[in-house]
Amino acid sequence: MKKGELTRRNIIRKSSAIFNKKGYMTTTMSDIIQETNIQKGGIYRHFKDKEQLMVESFHFSTEIMQEHLKMSVSIHEHTTDKLIAFVEAFLQLSSGKPIVGGCPIFNAAIEMDDLEGSTLLPSIKEAMDMLIMWIMNIIEDGIKHQELKQSVQPYDTAIYIVSTLEGGLVLDRLKNDGQLTEIIINNLRQYIAMIAN
Repeated sequence: MKKGELTRRNIIRKSSAIFNKKGYMTTTMSDIIQETNIQKGGIYRHFKDKEQLMVESFHFSTEIMQEHLKMSVSIHEHTTDKLIAFVEAFLQLSSGKPIVGGCPIFNAAIEMDDLEGSTLLPSIKEAMDMLIMWIMNIIEDGIKHQELKQSVQPYDTAIYIVSTLEGGLVLDRLKNDGQLTEIIINNLRQYIAMIAN
């Protein structure tokens, strides 16, 4: 990898953490310069503007999160174990694993949902759709292999799991109570057990 590409990737990696923790609109170029130790001209040599850096940093954050979730799920064979692994891995975001600041999709969605024309909005919607679709695929596979009840609605169930997890991260941040994630994990475990064959 060439030096320029290494520098570019380093800017994205370091910027993604700031954007996810501090916010996409409130993070300034001064914050990025301080974090990366690269002057404004050096950053603009690789990115035409802050918007491009925001989008690429968001993609980097979601890729890190997705890899973390995939690794956690892939070691399991049974559908219920996969769903529970997904839940547990997702809620690790509250403790800054594998990225600081929580779920990058939720953080960006809350910040950008009322900013019409934001270049980041299509990427946020796509990332959320992929998350829901991934859980749907696990559920559909479970129904097909008779590991989940035939009456289970894959889309409805995926929406329920994602919204419970995202809401759980918000509550955890507001209350700063370590027991909240355990409550959510236990409740979703019970729910998953209910839909299992």
